Amino acid sequence: MGMLIAKIKVLPKEVGTDLKKMASSIEKVLPKGAAIKRTGQEPIAFGLVALLLDVQVEEKEGAVDRLEEAVKTSNLVSEVEVKGISKLSTRIG
Repeated sequence: MGMLIAKIKVLPKEVGTDLKKMASSIEKVLPKGAAIKRTGQEPIAFGLVALLLDVQVEEKEGAVDRLEEAVKTSNLVSEVEVKGISKLSTRIG
């Protein structure tokens, strides 16, 4: 099985939420085999900032759906949007 990178945008429940704390809470609820590879931020409006995540998941049917549902279970998360999915390339040598 290969690996995928899912790019997701996560909105916090409250303005001013510590995004590092939110990323940590999301990491705790990720499905087995999933891992956050990169984080970023995107200002939205009126002080609201979205957390951008690149999450590595196994290339299995329904894996991204399970990831999205898991992220929604974090108590700091309001909304989750999958922005894109791509195959993780590997290097040999």
